[in-house]
Amino acid sequence: MVGFVIFTLLKFEPMAHNSMQTQNNVIDLPSSIRSHEFNALREGFMEEWLHNVNNSAMDCVFESVDVTGDGADEWFLTIKPDLAPDFTLTRAWLKTEAPSAMHALKEIPQMYESEFNMGGKIDHMIESYYDQAYLGKEAHLSVWDMDVLAKMLEKASKRQRMKYRSDGLKIHDGADKYKSYIVGRRGIVIGSEDPWVEAILLHHGAAKLLTVEFGKIVSKIPQYIETMVPTEFTEKFLNNKIQQFDFGISFSSLEHDGLGRYGDVFNPIGDLQSMAKMLSVIKPGGLMFVAVPTGDGYDALVWNAHRIYGKHRLPKLFAGWKLIDVIGQGSPPWNPKGRYVQHLWVLQNPNGCKVGPPLPISN
Repeated sequence: MVGFVIFTLLKFEPMAHNSMQTQNNVIDLPSSIRSHEFNALREGFMEEWLHNVNNSAMDCVFESVDVTGDGADEWFLTIKPDLAPDFTLTRAWLKTEAPSAMHALKEIPQMYESEFNMGGKIDHMIESYYDQAYLGKEAHLSVWDMDVLAKMLEKASKRQRMKYRSDGLKIHDGADKYKSYIVGRRGIVIGSEDPWVEAILLHHGAAKLLTVEFGKIVSKIPQYIETMVPTEFTEKFLNNKIQQFDFGISFSSLEHDGLGRYGDVFNPIGDLQSMAKMLSVIKPGGLMFVAVPTGDGYDALVWNAHRIYGKHRLPKLFAGWKLIDVIGQGSPPWNPKGRYVQHLWVLQNPNGCKVGPPLPISN
C-alpha cells in the first residue's frame, strides 16, 4: 500500500524538460495543463488521498520525541515542522531535474533576492562561489564495485571517520538507536558521491539500498546498492516501478539543491521540493534521516555553495514530517566565519497513517 498515491495521480506521460516553463524562476507546469486540467488533477489527488486514508491507511507506531535542546542547541526546541509544504506535491514532483544550460550564477539576480532570502528572514548572506557542474555527467567515483565497498565496510566496522569529521559518525548513532527501521530493511540515499553512507547502513544491517545522485554511477554490486540519477528515479517511481522505502537518508546534500553549484537549475525552493517528495517515497511511519548545515538557530545563505538552516527554513524543510530526534545535540554553535555542524535530524512520516496529521493540498 502506498501512503501517498502520487504516481496514480500522474497518469500522463513524463514530459520532456524542454516543454517546461518557468514562473518566478521556479519550474512550473506547461501551459497545456495549467488551467482546468491542473485543477482536476489536484481535485483527483485529494479525492484519491482521502479515499486512501479512510479505507486503506496503515496503522503506524509513532516514536516518542527525544529533542532535548542540550547546551547550545536549546533552539532545537523551537523547531516545529510546518503542517504541509507551501506548494502541492504535484508541483514538487514536476520539479525539473535536467542539467541547467547556464553557468552557475555568481550573484543572485535582484528580482529573485526575496525568494532566496525568504523575504528578508535569512539572517546572513555570505559569498562563496563554485561552478562544479556535473549533473548528468559521470560522478566523481563513477564505478562502485566490491573492492570499493569492502574498504568502506572495513572503516565502518571500526567506526572510523570517512567524511565530514565527527559529524559523519552520527549515522552510526542514529542507526544504533533506530535499528528496527534499518535491520533487514530497504533504504534510499539521496546524494552520495561515494558509498560511505551506504557502507555504514549496510554494516548496521540494511538489506538493500538505492542511491540517487546527480552524477552517473555504475553499480557492480546491485545486490547491495542500486544507483540512479534523479530523472531516472522520478520516472520509475511515478510509474510504480519502484516501491516505497522503509527509511531514507540524505547527508550534506539538500542544502545545495537549487543553487546551481552542481549544474542544477536555479530554484529558490529546490531543497524544500526534494524533501517534500520523500513524503511519497518513504512508507507511512517510516523514518527519514537528514543532515544539513545548522548553527545556533540563525539562517544563512552561502551563495552559491550551500544553505545553513535555522529557525525559519528548517520548519519549511521538514514540512509534513514529525520531528522525533536530533542526533548530536550539544555540538558547537555557528559563528560569522561560516562555522557550522551537521546534526542528524530524525523524522517520521505520518502521511498515509490512520493516526497522524493529514497533508492538505495547498497552492
